[in-house]
Amino acid sequence: MRRRWIILFASFIVPAFASEALATTVDVRNITCSDYLAMPAAPSSKFSAWMTGWFSYQSRRTFVDFDLHRTNVASVRGWCQSNPGASVMVGLEKSIGVSAVPDATLDFNKITCGTWLKYAPDDQDFVRYFMSGYYNAAANSSVLDYDRLQRNSSAVAAYCKKNKSRTLPTAIQNRAS
Repeated sequence: MRRRWIILFASFIVPAFASEALATTVDVRNITCSDYLAMPAAPSSKFSAWMTGWFSYQSRRTFVDFDLHRTNVASVRGWCQSNPGASVMVGLEKSIGVSAVPDATLDFNKITCGTWLKYAPDDQDFVRYFMSGYYNAAANSSVLDYDRLQRNSSAVAAYCKKNKSRTLPTAIQNRAS
């Protein structure tokens, strides 16, 4: 388990150097709290954004809220510290629940390509991973496929540069596979 986890997240950290032998997909249902807590900061942040998108779809929410995300990550991490053998999926349900609705939200259906392109790189990454998680949940998939996410991200970014007034979901529908 640890070897697979290290290999997966090595591909997050250094994708340009990842060999074909490295795993670039993971079924997030198999990730335990101890796995999550052991992740380095950068892959943990991306994984958290993906899970937030996935969980948002399951909860029928179409918003992105950076502050709520940080609060939820802290809640999940706290719950996971007391439940290291549990699944992160269970941690999300137990520590956040479906009733946590933020005061201020940004409906991701209204984010334009131009607005998204102006976000800071970390915020662009958050939205990229969030949307991947969301659309994977919509497709009833709990598999995070890093290579596919990277390909789709490049295609969506290229589309957005030429179509700044279009919404980000439109870009994803037109360019993601």
